[in-house]
Amino acid sequence: MKKLGRLSLTTIGTTALIVATAGGAMATTIRNPVNPYSGAIRANNIGNVTLSGSGSLGLVTNTCTASQLDATVNSNGTGGVLTGVSITGCTNNRGGTTTITALNLPYTGAQVDYAPVAGGRDGKLTIFAPNTTVNVQAVMSLPAWGISSLTCNYSLTSSTPLTIDLFNYNNANKPVPSNTHAQGTLTGQSLQRTTADVRCPSSAAATGKFQILSQPGGADLAVTS
Repeated sequence: MKKLGRLSLTTIGTTALIVATAGGAMATTIRNPVNPYSGAIRANNIGNVTLSGSGSLGLVTNTCTASQLDATVNSNGTGGVLTGVSITGCTNNRGGTTTITALNLPYTGAQVDYAPVAGGRDGKLTIFAPNTTVNVQAVMSLPAWGISSLTCNYSLTSSTPLTIDLFNYNNANKPVPSNTHAQGTLTGQSLQRTTADVRCPSSAAATGKFQILSQPGGADLAVTS
């Protein structure tokens, strides 16, 4: 799925997932990396991004070489807005290409939370659902099936939120340790089909790894309590 037009990650809208502890909810602060940071954030892929799903004709897997997600967020993790996403260089397993465009931007309803897991992430980005403002359009050529152009649209129509695991720049358990910046991972997070054509995959699941920096300036970021 090529260019997710200017989409975000996640929402791509996102808002608050409360992380409960024995003493109550954890506070969240986004830092740059020392001072609290409110503003624009950019995520770029580390390695390929894949988007896949199955329709009446079978499985379609798109492998994309470049991806960029732009969002804004407050230092306490609230008020997340997905302002832009570009996914390019996509080919599919049916011998064709896919172009993706995110319609109706910006997408609101996102939140970052400090939600550490031992030996893993430091926080998470939650994109709450349902969020029918999200409208991601994929236009695919599928030569193996004799289809020159198939248009499929996707949204967040279920009650299941999207989550992206977040890793601080100094976390030794980052997905790509050789990359020195904060990172995020998508692991099969899905949008649901809104197009009636059953040849379109019923959902579009994304997998990928991203580095995350403030914009402008490219400062490293950390999610803390």
